[in-house]
Parts: sequence; C-alpha cells; structure tokens
Amino acid sequence: MYYSNRVDLGRMLGGRLTDLKGVEPVVIALKESALTACIGLASTINGWIFPLLSKTIEIPGDPRIMGAIGPNGNFTWSPDLEKIEIDSIEMESHMVIEDAKRQAFSELNQLLGKYGNFSKDALNGRILLLTGDVIRDRMEIAVALEYLKSVRYANLYGLGGNVESDVATFYHINTDVSVVLDVMSHMFPAEHYFERQEDYSVEECRLLVTNISQYWT
Repeated sequence: MYYSNRVDLGRMLGGRLTDLKGVEPVVIALKESALTACIGLASTINGWIFPLLSKTIEIPGDPRIMGAIGPNGNFTWSPDLEKIEIDSIEMESHMVIEDAKRQAFSELNQLLGKYGNFSKDALNGRILLLTGDVIRDRMEIAVALEYLKSVRYANLYGLGGNVESDVATFYHINTDVSVVLDVMSHMFPAEHYFERQEDYSVEECRLLVTNISQYWT
C-alpha cells in the first residue's frame, strides 16, 4: 500500500480505531521514524504519545542484529536469533556485546532526553497502541513487549502500515488486537511507500509529542 506520507498512514490507522476516541489511549512509537505516523494517529483518536525508542546492537563484521537496548537499559535479544546462535555469540563475543550495550544505552539516553520526562507508571490502566509505520522485522516490538512486562495495561494493540508477514504474525500472537493496513511478504525500503516528504521535521515532531492534545479533533 502507498501513502501520501506518514501522517496520512497514521490517520488511516486512526480511521480503523474510532471506537477508541474518548478513552485517551497511549500511542507508543516503536521508533523515531514512526513519530509522524503516531502524530497522525493520536490527533485522529485523541490519544497521547509515548516514545518507546531503542538502540540496536551489532557486532563489527556480522550482518545480523544481535538485539537492542530499551529505555530502561534492559537488553533484548533479537527474536530472529535461535538459542544456539545466542549461546555462541555470548561465548565468543561477550565483551564486545557488553561494550556495545553501554555505548547504545548512553546514546539512547541522550536521544530520549530530547523528549522530556515520560513516566512508565502513566501507562498503567491505559489502552496501549504499539505503533510502527513500515515494519520489516520484530526487533522494536520485542523491546516494547519486554519493557511493558511490568505494566498493568488495559489492552495492548499492535498497529502498523506496511508490515512484513512474520511481523504481522508476531503482533497477532503477542497483542490483544492487531491492526495492519497491508501485510507483505516482500518489501522495499520504507521510503518507497510514501509519495512526499514528511509534514514535520524531527525537532517539530519532538515538540508535538509533548503537546499532542492541542491537536485533538
């Protein structure tokens, strides 16, 4: 499926969730590139935005993503790795992984600091909407699920625009409700699916995230 831009994608998702308008759900951005989609969605259904961002970990010379660091500093192994692969990586590259974790957490803290303070406790009792734009793998979703283990949310939704088929299945298994606009088996780079540039710069998105209620309809 093709979209005018990511705001348009978010509004299309919002059109399928009109029953949530009035309950002030929390739209959880799985990555920074999805923020404009989250703005389109949140402004349509009168929701809040929570940037649950992460930093992936890689080993030089290895094309695989090892895992990712979440906002609380916890490391989540990639769901694409088998246990035997994880055991081998831990045995052969333990110190490299640990150094990469520390560096990633430092960079993530700097990034999250640009959004202000977001309390995890504020998610308790709320309807949470895990939201991506074009989702090619399960890594960010796995980080979010790990982060939310201690949260007593009301319901968990999995949302996306163009979503790879394995990701759609992962959403279906791990959330109460999944809503995706297009399930795909072969995907192009994300920008292929958008006709024009975003309405907002990254800096403008960061401001909108903390002031989204001003744009509720």
